[in-house]
Amino acid sequence: FAITLSINGAGYFGSAMKEIVKELENGLKDPLRSGLHHIGNSTHWLVFENTKILTDPWLAEPAEHILKHSCPPVPFPRDPDLVLISHEHDDHFDPEALKLLDRNAVVIAPSGKVSDHLKKMEFENVIPANPGDSISTVNNISVDVVKGKHNVPEICFRVNVIENSFFFGGDTMITKEILAMADERPVPFVILPGEHSRLLGFRFVMNPVEAVSLAKRFRASKAVLTHHEQIVAAKSLLRFIVSIKKVQKEEFPDWFVVPTPGQFVSFPWEKSESVVTEMLN
Repeated sequence: FAITLSINGAGYFGSAMKEIVKELENGLKDPLRSGLHHIGNSTHWLVFENTKILTDPWLAEPAEHILKHSCPPVPFPRDPDLVLISHEHDDHFDPEALKLLDRNAVVIAPSGKVSDHLKKMEFENVIPANPGDSISTVNNISVDVVKGKHNVPEICFRVNVIENSFFFGGDTMITKEILAMADERPVPFVILPGEHSRLLGFRFVMNPVEAVSLAKRFRASKAVLTHHEQIVAAKSLLRFIVSIKKVQKEEFPDWFVVPTPGQFVSFPWEKSESVVTEMLN
């Protein structure tokens, strides 16, 4: 989660008083390998049916004037075919990270402010998305958009091609629309948040118990935790209104992976279903 003070300020449209996080020295060992490569927090690099997909890229911090990476991310490749952006918060929609990307990428983002800003950044293939949309993209991949729930409008994504599919949940709470999708169109692989965070005492992201329950509702055989590598910036003037308690691996079953930057997770339909950590020499 994050707050919304930067929507009309430096956090949304600029980088004043921000710094680019120092990434780990080496990038992904094999960025073309089919599966999920965890970059950091909600940023993932997926190679899905020969299509390179990047989710919620984030580098500039503190996001929303308050959030920093809890550990350095790995550098992400700059040439995705498809970019998925769940909502407008700085740790999911970061212009400093986006400016590094190839402008030929197809970018699916919430309609309105976010999509408009991406067009101003000269991305050539911006698709404004709303809940309920079904979008045809590159390489015969379709993306179904579903309504999330946060303290700003959020969308989540079911990504499909032929018989394979996965779900990316940003940092949403559970909604009736997501539950309906899980019941009607289950997927074998889900990427879900699950954390102990509060803003002014209120929850805006599902917790670990809810995340495990939703993964089971989707009938997923493998799940990956997302949005779990951020802390409150020690010098932020807003630090007293936010609480983030670190989640523990023990809160999740073995089939629900809690990844670290650089870790590779195979898709459950691949021949090898082992979880491999990239060696960052």
